[in-house]
Amino acid sequence: MPRLDHCPKNRPTAPKRVKATRPALALLATAALALAGCAPTPLPTYETVRGESQSALQRVVDELPAGLKVDKNPSDKPFGCSGDGVFYTGQWTIETPEGFDGQAFVDRLPEALGEDFLVEETRLELSYPAVSFIATGYANSTVDVSLLTRDEGVVVDLLSTSRCAQPPASPSP
Repeated sequence: MPRLDHCPKNRPTAPKRVKATRPALALLATAALALAGCAPTPLPTYETVRGESQSALQRVVDELPAGLKVDKNPSDKPFGCSGDGVFYTGQWTIETPEGFDGQAFVDRLPEALGEDFLVEETRLELSYPAVSFIATGYANSTVDVSLLTRDEGVVVDLLSTSRCAQPPASPSP
């Protein structure tokens, strides 16, 4: 009796392999990378963004004369941003000495802070010296510097807002 495997019509057929061309493989690899890039990036922790903003504020304070009193607003309540995220807003007030030239301080601040602080143009007409920054060296925190006259004299008012973050682990970070 003849063996069936010698007969071409009775042989089991193997699945046909599709030969992918190099362009097709490159296209598949590119698509996989693109899809991986679309995965949502987890938000940083609130503690991280608070630290970035406070470091940016401190960098501005470092440009003031040494020994000035810095009043750090104790309110550390996070504010909502996109989705379930929150951002940190910090406000620091610095009392200045008699004769402090606030306008000169604001005018020289962009150069003193360097490339880690980009001046953000505003459309507001202000009656007091002020400058706004994007602190690129501090994860793009915003920093507003204003010279305000109060009962106690001229103060430097600093306001910083962080990037969006995860809500804090505890209610009061």
